[in-house]
Amino acid sequence: MKKLTTLLALGAIALFVGSGCGKKETSAAPQVNGVTVDVPKLNEAFANASPELKGTVTQVGFSVRYGKYEEALMNLDKLANDPSLTEPQKKVVNEVLEQAKKLATTAPPPAQ
Repeated sequence: MKKLTTLLALGAIALFVGSGCGKKETSAAPQVNGVTVDVPKLNEAFANASPELKGTVTQVGFSVRYGKYEEALMNLDKLANDPSLTEPQKKVVNEVLEQAKKLATTAPPPAQ
């Protein structure tokens, strides 16, 4: 009986450890007011960028998250006009910029 209990305990431990292993899931793009803004894709595109660019990307994420869409648009415009961007980065910035524009036009006015 003791061997059976030990085997079951080891099997349970193996299941828990095995379920924790595997590919880490990436976070899905947030959907706000029915508009998907792919901030995770933007973060991924700037993973190896300079600290200044990363800071601007972070501000975009915060602005979208907290409903400050005009700030998000200003920071995306700042990114889009940066001459140091690579072509893939420019493409992602323009995609997210269009998504943020759509979000800004569909968002309800802030409560006063």
